[in-house]
Amino acid sequence: MNTFEKLIEEFRAFPGIGPRQARRFVYHLLNQDSAARARIANLVVELSAEMKQCAFCMRFFKNGAGELCHICTNQNTDKALLLVVEKDTDADTIEKTGVYSGRFFVLGGSIPILDEEPAKRIRAKTLISAVQRAAKEGLKEVILAMSVNPEGENTEQYVRKILEPQAKTASFKITILGRGLSTGTELEYSDADTLSHALKNRG
Repeated sequence: MNTFEKLIEEFRAFPGIGPRQARRFVYHLLNQDSAARARIANLVVELSAEMKQCAFCMRFFKNGAGELCHICTNQNTDKALLLVVEKDTDADTIEKTGVYSGRFFVLGGSIPILDEEPAKRIRAKTLISAVQRAAKEGLKEVILAMSVNPEGENTEQYVRKILEPQAKTASFKITILGRGLSTGTELEYSDADTLSHALKNRG
């Protein structure tokens, strides 16, 4: 496999990108001058240096002195609430609504139907650790905010299953978003009003 084909495969790994789009991306790069390609390559390298993951919620944030993101360190953040999402973009979308004041946890993916090793698809162990820590800090509710599609529902069921033992011992409840969201909806593409309704009518 040559460099051209390897780069196509790298782009194919991006969410929602098929082989034709990946090939177009590579041709687009080839049609740029060498300075433009170098600029893109440098930005990718700089991204790794400038961003890191929060030690608690696993969201990416601009590298700073601490190990926690701005939400986890904010004194106004409601530590009684923990909202579990699939992707960073889901957390970004919900944060922008302004109706949620608690902490987040990013699973890093979803679990396909009939997957034989679901724990490897998401940050299951890290979530359990985060919930244990949150329980010591006054956690009262874990909100499962998955996409309203088969994979999202399967992920929701699995996460609920692994958290239920802790919910019983630490006395917090597990809720899901209200069905203001249409079936097949991915959170990051939902509008603010719909997400606000789903948050307010969770159960």
